[in-house]
Amino acid sequence: MVYKITHRRRKTRKSSKRRKYVRRQKGGQNKEVAVFNFYNKYHYGDHILNLKFLYNISNHLKDKNIKINYYYDPTYIKNLDEVQRYVNPDIVTLLPLEEQYRPPSTEHPENRHELWMRYDIDGISYKKFDTYYSAFYNKILNILGLQNLSIDTSIYQKEDYLLDIYEKLDSKYKDVDILIINGKPNSNQFDYDKEKMDAMCIRLAGKYKVATTILVNDTIPCTMSDGLKMQDIGAISTHAKYIIAVHTGPITTCCNSYTKASVKIWFVLCNQIDFIHEQINFKQIKDSNSLEQIDSQISI
Repeated sequence: MVYKITHRRRKTRKSSKRRKYVRRQKGGQNKEVAVFNFYNKYHYGDHILNLKFLYNISNHLKDKNIKINYYYDPTYIKNLDEVQRYVNPDIVTLLPLEEQYRPPSTEHPENRHELWMRYDIDGISYKKFDTYYSAFYNKILNILGLQNLSIDTSIYQKEDYLLDIYEKLDSKYKDVDILIINGKPNSNQFDYDKEKMDAMCIRLAGKYKVATTILVNDTIPCTMSDGLKMQDIGAISTHAKYIIAVHTGPITTCCNSYTKASVKIWFVLCNQIDFIHEQINFKQIKDSNSLEQIDSQISI
């Protein structure tokens, strides 16, 4: 998951990443609408963290009469329903990124703000994950002109809709001891060994109430087998006691205030980047041979 906010200008004329038009209101009054254009070239996790924030500030955007066009790469986002769940269609319009701008192309569209985490913001490295995201979201607010509204910019946003989803879940997904996000990463984030991963899931399920995101066997509840979506995984996490997760898209749905308060330890499987999380009890697992070490750190 990587992000960057860039500001590019046309060489021949002033940039128009923000456009305005006038909407006629009831009673004959006109109200100016500001339209902002954002884009991201990469993965589910990138988009979810962007769109979640825009979704959470929808009321502010509506009050200020702001509309957003958000461009994504359909090469990566094959199941659009996953990200549409984080979209208020009255505020945000999802649009496919033009083919000439999609990876591996290094060309960038003009008159749009790129939302991609990778480069420092005010000297803060993206490796300082939760600290960085506060700066990242503040940057978005500055672009939108909302920087003076005291909006929460924590990555652990208060997402009440997750509690509504949670109440509708099957009981096997409620109050789980351990949520295991065990899907294979698509960007080489972790040296994935399915045999060792399955062995860990089976071992822990013999002692605790466990749910996984990828099928292990017929006895352990699996979100994919039951047709649940990533947002449902976020809802399950709000009452979990531990999270064991490959550093892939679904973990971003767990970044909310309820999960932060509920989870004792986040075990994140990633050997690509050394992340720092200052607001949660975060432990990084760097290889499959270390999975057995997790057992002794769980106490319920």
